[in-house]
Amino acid sequence: MRNGIFRTACFTLSVLAVASQSWADGHSEGLSLGQSNLNKLSSNVSSSNAKSMPFYTDTPAQASQFGSSSLFNVGTGRINSCKTAVHGPDQVANQECDAVNFLAKNPYERITVGVDPHDPIIGGIGDVINGATGGSVDASCGTKTTTTPDKYKTEVCNIYNVSDPKSCSMGQIVDVDAKANFQCNVTHNAVETQSCDKVLNVQCSTPVAGCDNGGIVPGSVAGDMATTWGPDGKGNYVLQFGLGYGYQFHDGSYDRDMTLNIANLDLIQQFSLSDILFDDFLLVSVNGVVVYNGPYGGNKLELVNGRVDIGDGVLRNPDGGRPWQVYPGTDLRPFLHNGANTIHTRTVVGGDGGLYVKFATTMLCPGACTYSWDDQCTQLDARTR
Repeated sequence: MRNGIFRTACFTLSVLAVASQSWADGHSEGLSLGQSNLNKLSSNVSSSNAKSMPFYTDTPAQASQFGSSSLFNVGTGRINSCKTAVHGPDQVANQECDAVNFLAKNPYERITVGVDPHDPIIGGIGDVINGATGGSVDASCGTKTTTTPDKYKTEVCNIYNVSDPKSCSMGQIVDVDAKANFQCNVTHNAVETQSCDKVLNVQCSTPVAGCDNGGIVPGSVAGDMATTWGPDGKGNYVLQFGLGYGYQFHDGSYDRDMTLNIANLDLIQQFSLSDILFDDFLLVSVNGVVVYNGPYGGNKLELVNGRVDIGDGVLRNPDGGRPWQVYPGTDLRPFLHNGANTIHTRTVVGGDGGLYVKFATTMLCPGACTYSWDDQCTQLDARTR
């Protein structure tokens, strides 16, 4: 160890002795360059140029310590503030406290090696330094060979055989000859359970419209005027309420109702307001919904002080002067329902008048059906005989 340090010291002193003259010249040149540029650099120091420097501020945190008589207090205060300082996003701004913390903690954290001042190596270095001369140095430096002991490492490996499960079976071969005795089981009677089906096949043609009674339950039509009901020869049924001819009413307003029952509204293909004959004004409603108001429309029909009010702001003479016949064709199925239904009429007459209302109805009727049995038990029945 001492021999190695001595060699290093010899080499270092020789380099210092040889280069001391060139270092001295470089130092002089550096001083000369700095002095020649001093005035130029100092002229750039100003308040305005300082503000363009990074992190310049007119109110530094240490401003209160400027002019303090104790630099120790200034340093102690900065050491304490940097202990708890938190790094910000700007790494340059963090450098001040990083440097303060490094200098403050360095004496305690770096490794210190104590050397006895009377250690022979210290005395030897002093003699070498004091006896150093310029130029080449001849030192009795020799080569030392160090032999490193062999290193050994143990490696382990495994060799094994893989065992796969195998299976085998052993049986017996029985030879039966004339001398062998053997026995058989004979079943004389047995009960066997079987199942079969007899299927009824039903085939029906496509449902057609225009049959039966137009969807109205027979015998359910009733009203306080004459009613007729029957086929029209074209596949439809016609329901008529009122006579239409002659003079049924005289001067006034007349309300009449007809009721009928429907068994299945889904089977009714047509139930329309097909033909109306009246004199002078007529309103028709189905289950409370107005489906016709004539001859001038409107949303109501009332006789007020001998004048007709249909809701349009005009009061009319009840005597229209002639009968009216119209063919609305209005589909009434949206206003019907299964069960009892009410058709209401209000007739306003000036002088003599009458009415009839006709409804065209068609019902969807099921097609013809045929029936046959598929007997799948024939073979089983034959086995039981």
